[in-house]
Amino acid sequence: MEKGILSILFQRKSSSYLNFLSPLFQIGRNLDKYLCTLTDVSQVHEVKEINALFTTDVIASVAFGVLANSLEDPKGEFRRNGARVFQFNYRRALEFTAMFFVPQLVKPLHFKTFSSETSDFLRTAMTHVIKERMKSATHRNDLIDVLVNFVKEAQRDPTHFANDMDLVIGQAAIFFTAGFETSSATMSFSLYELAKRQDIQQRLRDEIRGVLQESSDGQPSYEQINEMKLLHNVILEVLRMYPPLPFLDRECTAAEGYSLKPYFDFTIPQGMPVYIPASAIQRDPQYFPNPDSFEPDRFNPDNKLHNNLMPSMPFGIGPHNCIGERFGLLQTKVGLINFFRNHYVTPCKETMPEMKLSPRAIIIQSDGGIYLNLVRDPLIKL
Repeated sequence: MEKGILSILFQRKSSSYLNFLSPLFQIGRNLDKYLCTLTDVSQVHEVKEINALFTTDVIASVAFGVLANSLEDPKGEFRRNGARVFQFNYRRALEFTAMFFVPQLVKPLHFKTFSSETSDFLRTAMTHVIKERMKSATHRNDLIDVLVNFVKEAQRDPTHFANDMDLVIGQAAIFFTAGFETSSATMSFSLYELAKRQDIQQRLRDEIRGVLQESSDGQPSYEQINEMKLLHNVILEVLRMYPPLPFLDRECTAAEGYSLKPYFDFTIPQGMPVYIPASAIQRDPQYFPNPDSFEPDRFNPDNKLHNNLMPSMPFGIGPHNCIGERFGLLQTKVGLINFFRNHYVTPCKETMPEMKLSPRAIIIQSDGGIYLNLVRDPLIKL
């Protein structure tokens, strides 16, 4: 059901897709303005939280038509409740582990994806937005429009899933949490690696500056963003090193099972869960030479002749890959463009020499935050 909703949302004509994404570009400029206010006060900042404010505003606006204003009010309800989902104490780590690996324990132990406070907030907010959209009869080509259509269908069909509003709200809640956390993490790991590799950061800033200077209004077009090769490669390399979900979960559906011959004399039976260690595969030197080294150029088209890039699967692979891949990449690109529009990052004394990941988080997170020097470039104003 979730896959179907997101398919409707993302698999749309180009012109409709651009209208759907138009608020993204304005929120990108808001990020640049917010960074300017931060550099007036201090240079050292925890960048993951900054990026989460940006992606929370994007998801709230683009998908729900709501102005969350997290960049103006970092302690606002949307950001506060979104952050609560990914605060991984041992209880939350146990809940998420059970959901993936021992789902039969979820109901008996009353495990939940969202806390009661977050569930109440999302239920109240989404119910209000859906009712207001139905009352106004406006259309924004966003997730709320899709959910409104389902609610209208349910009024004519008593068996429709949307007669249970919790199922409808659940779709919006999953989209909200998955949409802001994965992209903000990718932006943050990008800043961390670029801070350590000033040569690559300078090349990226030159690419961004060149595109912005060609733009009549200082805002790159959708086509220009997609043509930024180094930006694309940086994100792919970060996703290789830090895939948001470090494993893929699948289930064998073949009635006759799935044979692993000639590699192993074993057949995976129907119904057996299969877990693929994406993070380990993406750091295997068999597939990626110098796997722990940040090398965006390994994704250049010329190098694809020498590297088998199929083992890179940060969005999954096959028919069940992430349906939001295109949106996630674009959101991350717009965020990084505006982060480097007038600023750059360097390591500080709080910067970890080597990245340490949180052992409790299912969605990959740094252990203790990512602290960097945030510096405004005095020679540039774009």
